[in-house]
Amino acid sequence: MPIHYLGELSIRVGIIYAGIAGGFFLQRLSKAEKIGKWLLFAGINILSPVLLITVFLDMDTDSLTSLNWWFIALVTTLGMAFSMIIDWLMIRKKDLSNQTKGAEINTTGFMNALFFPFPIIIGILSGDMKAEGLLAASIYLIVQTFYRNTLGVYLGLHYGSTEDKSVWKIFKGLLLFPPTIGMVIGLILRFSIGQVTIGHHLVDFINYGISNPNLLNKVSLGQFSIGDHIAVTVFQDVTMVIMLALVGLSFKLPKKNEWKEVALFRNSFARFGGGLLVVLIIFFIPVPLGMKIAMVIQSMAPPAVANTAYSKYFKLDEVLTSRSIALLTLIALVFLPGEIALLVWWMA
Repeated sequence: MPIHYLGELSIRVGIIYAGIAGGFFLQRLSKAEKIGKWLLFAGINILSPVLLITVFLDMDTDSLTSLNWWFIALVTTLGMAFSMIIDWLMIRKKDLSNQTKGAEINTTGFMNALFFPFPIIIGILSGDMKAEGLLAASIYLIVQTFYRNTLGVYLGLHYGSTEDKSVWKIFKGLLLFPPTIGMVIGLILRFSIGQVTIGHHLVDFINYGISNPNLLNKVSLGQFSIGDHIAVTVFQDVTMVIMLALVGLSFKLPKKNEWKEVALFRNSFARFGGGLLVVLIIFFIPVPLGMKIAMVIQSMAPPAVANTAYSKYFKLDEVLTSRSIALLTLIALVFLPGEIALLVWWMA
């Protein structure tokens, strides 16, 4: 892995824990609760919808076959389903509140499909394999986003503390949830106007090797994706930091007598056990190696940082969610060197 990508990965990991730590220290402020409400409002109602629109407008599907689409969608579906089912089987007979059950199922099922895996994919893949990997990772992210804003919203409404659990209430909640609206707008724009690229200005210069001074060579510097624009990159990072601050605001270190309630083994077994099951399937699907490697990395990612915002929004157990994100991310980082070594060996 190139040194500069190791550095980028280290920076990303550092941002994850710096954001959580920042939110943790915000707890000490007298207006911490109000700050949390502002951040939640901004993250759910403004930043997440706009981020989803940019993700869809940035999606490049030129080299993706219909068969690959279906295989990536299948892997994403199974990766989430295995983890959710494993967790549900372990908690269904336990005396837990609905808010706790909903938080666990959401947190173990929806993994960090953007901020954790992309630097790793960029770092260990190169050339055509990198292009294949990033394409697969993008489709994986988009499919999970669809589930997050349909199944995830349903689970939030079903397990949340809202009293009205009628079919109409849940259906209305699904339709009016701001990130869902952003996803729908992004889909409509993507498949109506296509992928958005930004062209560099043409540069005119005189070819001094030719005597005719009127002969100008127009050189196009090409197109670059909207996702590569510095403003979009900054926006993504700001969104991530705000979501991480929400994790930190809800994070509470377990006291000595509370560690038995953390359910670290159960959450780890569900998240990474479900991931390992789908990894076994990835070995046998007929897609390019770069795509397989990207899907392995995605499947073994820790919980998404946005899970805390969703838990707060739907009034699930946000403390459990924040603890799971922080601790399972740490576990994922402990095993990351071994995972990368195996993937590099697989490519050899």
